[in-house]
Amino acid sequence: MTGRPRDPAVDAAIRAAVTEIVERDGYRGLSMEGIAAVSGVSKQTVYRRYRSKGEVVLDTLGGIAATRLPTPDTGSLLGDLTVLLTATFEAQRTVSGTLNRALAAEALQDPEFGALLWERLIKVRREAVRELLARGRERGEVVHPNDDHLIDLVFGPMWYRLLFDVPSLTWDYAAELARSVTLVARGGKGPGRSRS
Repeated sequence: MTGRPRDPAVDAAIRAAVTEIVERDGYRGLSMEGIAAVSGVSKQTVYRRYRSKGEVVLDTLGGIAATRLPTPDTGSLLGDLTVLLTATFEAQRTVSGTLNRALAAEALQDPEFGALLWERLIKVRREAVRELLARGRERGEVVHPNDDHLIDLVFGPMWYRLLFDVPSLTWDYAAELARSVTLVARGGKGPGRSRS
């Protein structure tokens, strides 16, 4: 016999509580008891759904990423990466950035949680970029043979800046990074240029 299906309204209340508490008190102010109090959900319900506050934060951030971060199709790799990175950087300057930094810290302390973070959040965002690269490859914009390398070039600078220099995650930086990754993807050739 299986239990009752999860109530999406309860999940939404828990996610909203996590966001509210982290915006108000930071990650250190987040507790399972606080999540229960703010969400109006019993502590037992919170613990049934999540084994740690890291998992609650991961679920909250996964929900934000799924609804607010695009997988654009502008017709060009440069356009797609610019839209993706601009939205991603904008999100990192909000509570999403605080949540991401907290998840990174949790992952350093708990390798099992790190694997969960990779599967549920990071891998999903990497697959979104892989989709952009596949479309770019079909259009002849991507000749670089290693998509994982290109994806690392997309997200590596974001994580570095997120941990050490959040204010630098600007629209201009997003556009500059998109241009750089596009140039590498094209094998070092700019748009419309050929090597002599």
